[in-house]
Amino acid sequence: MKTSCLPLRRGFLMMIVALCLIAAAAHAGMEDGVKLYKQGKIDEAIVSLQKTAQDNPKDAPTRRWLGYLLLTKQNYPEALTVLKEARALGSDGYELRFNLGMAYLQTGNAGQAITEFMEGLKLRKDWAEAEYWLGNAYVKTGDTANAIAAYKKAIALNSNDADAHNNLGLTLGDSGNADEGISELRKATQLAPQNADFWVHLGLALNGKKNVRDARSAFEKGTLADPNNYAARIGLAAILTAQDEDSQALVHYEAAAKIKPEEFVPNYNIGVLYSKQGKFVNAIDAFKAALKINPEDVEAVAYYGWALFKTGKVDEGIAKMTEATQKDPKFAPAWQNLATAYTIQNRNSEAITAWQGVLAADPKNASAALNLGYLYLTTGRNEEALEEYSTASKIDPKSADACFGMGSALARLDKTDEAIESYRKAIVLSPKLAAAYNNLGVELEKKGNIDEAKQQYRKALQVDPKNEEAIKNMERFGEKPGLEKPGV
Repeated sequence: MKTSCLPLRRGFLMMIVALCLIAAAAHAGMEDGVKLYKQGKIDEAIVSLQKTAQDNPKDAPTRRWLGYLLLTKQNYPEALTVLKEARALGSDGYELRFNLGMAYLQTGNAGQAITEFMEGLKLRKDWAEAEYWLGNAYVKTGDTANAIAAYKKAIALNSNDADAHNNLGLTLGDSGNADEGISELRKATQLAPQNADFWVHLGLALNGKKNVRDARSAFEKGTLADPNNYAARIGLAAILTAQDEDSQALVHYEAAAKIKPEEFVPNYNIGVLYSKQGKFVNAIDAFKAALKINPEDVEAVAYYGWALFKTGKVDEGIAKMTEATQKDPKFAPAWQNLATAYTIQNRNSEAITAWQGVLAADPKNASAALNLGYLYLTTGRNEEALEEYSTASKIDPKSADACFGMGSALARLDKTDEAIESYRKAIVLSPKLAAAYNNLGVELEKKGNIDEAKQQYRKALQVDPKNEEAIKNMERFGEKPGLEKPGV
């Protein structure tokens, strides 16, 4: 699964809280603009004030008003220009400094924003809103210590400021104080339970502390607060997937894909989950959507190829899986799916090459070594088969299949004693492996140990009464299979 969209990047609420000094209009032009503002006609007010400012180059009050209105329209560059003009004309005041700080912050100059917010705080003590935005500016510069101090001052002045609690919690978490951060994030959700982003932030923090139960609850509350909150859907889907609740995870990934169809992650994960459920037709559609967004994603290409193969589009599927191995030769799952496809198709030579690719990408892949050993054995390459089965046994010393394969290769190489030893080890590791008893019996026969050989054939039939090889071996001795008793 992919969760690259997490954790959610911090996004500050950019509501304009700046206060503009409402003084008596210096002249009729400014008065007209202020009237339009009070009537809710912001755009017309801006046009009027722009004309007044242009006609009056030394009119600072008009520029202060104009800068404020431009901030409310999120036209930060122009707001910064006119507010700087007002300051250059000698105008000052806490609200002008605050507005300048906001304009600098929104145009990427957090350092200068800090200066303006601090000047504003000199002019107006105990100003919670300015402390809050000062904290935001410090965060932008990477100064978490001062950011935390500013947020705490804002909260001391206004303990009901949910945004301040939220951003303090995020910053504390970033600075390594996860527990205190979670406490602040909880306060934010208590103060503003309708804010889905706050629930997402809490969910991410809790999940980072491995508190999956509470993280899941937080993401669930986020989706209830806002069913269209993408991050809440993604966070909840990721937890549900980890808890093997794939059907519920699909619900949220599909909702996320509808909210943001341009996002790769939900589409990719939808494909993965449908593949897990064996619904490869649905998986194909999801992987297509993901690859339309990011055609170069190796995992999506590989799993898309496997889905195509599983729906009978063999050549197209193999082509896609091959493409994935070429894009990233170290991505073992692409090689493994390709090798499996070739093995199913009995294309042994190509399967051998692909299994070799798996081991090159993942030298500790016991399954690949086992499959490669099997293919070598079936194509008469017994020495190479023994080498691969030995490799598998080294990777996984408890693998009965590896020991059984070693026995088979050794038997073909006429190394009877070693074959017997390997089969006995396979039986110890897996007492229900009927073929190991039968093959052990064959090797014992070669040594002339007939009675023990017959005993092994009987054990094979105790495990698997329908084992054809053991039945034939018993019949060679004139004994009728089916009379075996447990413990014989």
